[in-house]
Amino acid sequence: MKSVKHLGWLVLALALFLTGCGTDSASTDAEGKEKKGPTPEEILQKSAEANEDLNSYDMDMTMDMDVKASGLDQTMTTTADGTIVMDPLSSKLSMESMGQQFDMYIKDNMIYMYEPASDMWMKMDAESEIGASLGTDQVAQPLDEQVQQVKDLAESIKVSETDTEYVLDVVVAEDKMMSFMEEQMGAAGESLESMGDFTFDKFNYTISIDKETNYPKNIKLDMVMKMEDAGEEATVNALMDMNYENYNATDSIEIPAEAESAVDISDQAAATY
Repeated sequence: MKSVKHLGWLVLALALFLTGCGTDSASTDAEGKEKKGPTPEEILQKSAEANEDLNSYDMDMTMDMDVKASGLDQTMTTTADGTIVMDPLSSKLSMESMGQQFDMYIKDNMIYMYEPASDMWMKMDAESEIGASLGTDQVAQPLDEQVQQVKDLAESIKVSETDTEYVLDVVVAEDKMMSFMEEQMGAAGESLESMGDFTFDKFNYTISIDKETNYPKNIKLDMVMKMEDAGEEATVNALMDMNYENYNATDSIEIPAEAESAVDISDQAAATY
């Protein structure tokens, strides 16, 4: 199934984008009993307001993904950590998957990537076709805008809490998720139709927000996605755990010296990479 190769990119794009969700719902305690407390809307509104003043943060992520398709049964673990500075935009990200480590930096509207297979650094304009295909525009989107944008995907939400955090459990509306996927893939030069027919058997999404700072601290995603293309079926099981910390602790990010002589591939078509 030719579209299977895109599944990892699709799941990772969803995971990186989903940093906040919300809609009206009852607030509950850990035992599920209804109690008085802030509503999801109130919690997310405070988080969005706090994030307006956010200029940098660190993140780390672990994602376990199992892909089953005709003649394919592949399990992979991806780990990533990085730092993002919003103004002026710069970021660094290190990611390891299937025994290979990839490093990526963004600065001055240029993307720098280390390719381990060829042992070389490449660079590209972020607005070029190949640059846009990487989906780095999500890095540039402030967390407060992400909270507001993804809010529309929620069908329902419940709130529980610990001494230090609000925990929001979200049910995502499948039709809205499909529209979101189509929009994101189109921005990256892909089409949803090329991926076949999709269904979500499971989409459990949880975000933890610090009570004191109103910043997101953790996101968990548990997803089962099925697709059919040309009579062939594929199933993706994905578990993602992402943490955020060190808010407003970084002023700028410097490009490593070895990346300064990177080969410019801005003119290449996205499909060639």
